[in-house]
Amino acid sequence: MLVGVGGLGVGAAAVGCGVVGVLLPTVGYRLAVPYGEPSRTTCATCGVPLRSGTAGWLARRCDRGHRLGVPWWVTASLAALAGALLGAALGAVAVLPVFLALAVLGVLLAVIDVACHRLPDSLALPALTVTPVLLGVVALTTGQWADWRRGLLGCLAVGLVLTGLVLLPGGGFGFGDAKVGALLGWYLGWLSWDTVILGLVLPWALNVPVLLALLAARRVRWRTKLPFGPALLGGALLSVLVTTG
Repeated sequence: MLVGVGGLGVGAAAVGCGVVGVLLPTVGYRLAVPYGEPSRTTCATCGVPLRSGTAGWLARRCDRGHRLGVPWWVTASLAALAGALLGAALGAVAVLPVFLALAVLGVLLAVIDVACHRLPDSLALPALTVTPVLLGVVALTTGQWADWRRGLLGCLAVGLVLTGLVLLPGGGFGFGDAKVGALLGWYLGWLSWDTVILGLVLPWALNVPVLLALLAARRVRWRTKLPFGPALLGGALLSVLVTTG
């Protein structure tokens, strides 16, 4: 069992992630577009152009007052919860800030996937590129090169499994799922192979009750394809909690 960071450390992780989470709704709103389309530049409700520059990506309402994206407290709460759970599970380790950054990115990806059934390359590919560098810096300072190598293998293993599912006819998976899965594989592999395996299994266990609840509420039909990103991300977080607890 890893050493905990204590109540103060867990609180700091939660607050830090929550503060960044406040900024996510409009970013998710602008990136939640069909594949191949540029980021959103107008309000979907009234058509008014969105502000340019940084202010346009952070403003929570358009110039006519329509809210852009989900309420800020939704992303802030999810990010804060993920940060607190990771802080408590991983403890005072050098890699914790990198995991917290992934948690915030995961909230953003989940919001986008729910909105448009897509995990954009503009987020997944840069994260995949920078992750081995960030984890390499941690390994350089701590000597955890065995964890880095296992993370690389975890990335390849999860990516290959999900890519295989994407290629199956009628599977309902997209290459965005495979890319985000490979990204998560880096972090799950850093911890252990048990974490990798659970991270592959748990998403299906999470999706089943969601599907049943939506069916009971008559919000979907049996053939409806649910976005897999939230379950993939939630399963990864749960696997970390289970294997480090």
